[in-house]
Amino acid sequence: MTTVLLVGVGDLGGWALEFLARSPGVDRIVTTKRSPWAAASKADLAMLGSVFQGHYKRYDHYPADLADEEGMVRLLADVRPDVIIHSATVQSPRVFMNADVDPGLRATIRAATFSLWLPWHLLPATRLVRAVHRAGIETGIVNTCFPDVVNQALWNHFGHGPIAGAGNVEVSAATVLRYAMEATGLPAAAIKVSLVGSHALMAYGAARVPHHFRVEIEGRDETAGYDLAPILSSWPSRIDWGRTAWFSLFGASAVKNALALVGSEAVRTHVSGPKGLPGGYPAVISDGRVDLDLPPPLTRDEAVAINNEAARFDAIERVESDGTVVYTREALGAMENLGYRCEAVEFEDLADRCRILQDLYRRLVTRSESRA
Repeated sequence: MTTVLLVGVGDLGGWALEFLARSPGVDRIVTTKRSPWAAASKADLAMLGSVFQGHYKRYDHYPADLADEEGMVRLLADVRPDVIIHSATVQSPRVFMNADVDPGLRATIRAATFSLWLPWHLLPATRLVRAVHRAGIETGIVNTCFPDVVNQALWNHFGHGPIAGAGNVEVSAATVLRYAMEATGLPAAAIKVSLVGSHALMAYGAARVPHHFRVEIEGRDETAGYDLAPILSSWPSRIDWGRTAWFSLFGASAVKNALALVGSEAVRTHVSGPKGLPGGYPAVISDGRVDLDLPPPLTRDEAVAINNEAARFDAIERVESDGTVVYTREALGAMENLGYRCEAVEFEDLADRCRILQDLYRRLVTRSESRA
């Protein structure tokens, strides 16, 4: 019996639940969430809705909190999932993306970048990785929470961690693939897109962010015919990622990666944070493995160097060997303008850092609401 555990069933996890409910290759879906009722209700809806498509899986729900490490260890040892999709965060900053925020404040928040909220993503993932290790189970974790940086920090700190992420570079690669299908009239199997890039590539564009890109059409290198920057920025239409509910995209990516990990058929795709590498890469997933599939003559070291440089656009100067994430000088200035000072995110003070960010978040929301 193939069991998938969903840790977190919020916006993204809810989409992953719906996709899993309708996917072959899954026998049992287990959900966990701090709320005692929300995830159970979503699981009930997914169970009933999937019947329409002829799916009849087993569903179990456990109210659980990652902060309760002993409880998570017991849960994991009991469930023994074949793969875990992790989407739990301390809090989502998305209110700013749709709020009527003062233009100056919005510009400062953007200058601080998405990495401002890194502790909110890193703390729950840290707790999960620790609990899995203590439970002594063999499973793969697909982390959907800023995997380009979080996965690298976790692997550097623990020596193990999520085997894959979801979304980010894969969204960019999928955009190019679909564009090429429209341009050529050929099926996906005739087109090979290879993209080394990061979260920053999707956020700030190919004209600015370092990347490596190649397109092959029926075995021929046709990269010169594809201008990546306008494809990503405006095809099929311009998407404001800050104001768009993109959870279905990332949920689909996570489910695809999770199912490939428990399957025996090789799936060529793009993966963020594979086995703790920074950014994302073309890769092949199969039978519990993720192997890079880089276009020659690009080497692994060259690809990693590209993504390390690209991380600066997400305010990441470097990730130390112990997992400490050091911010860029430019990001530090923007954060200080928001009333927040943090030169580096360290594992030892993650919980305190999260509380400080929650205080900052409340102050910024108050400023936004008082302006409305």
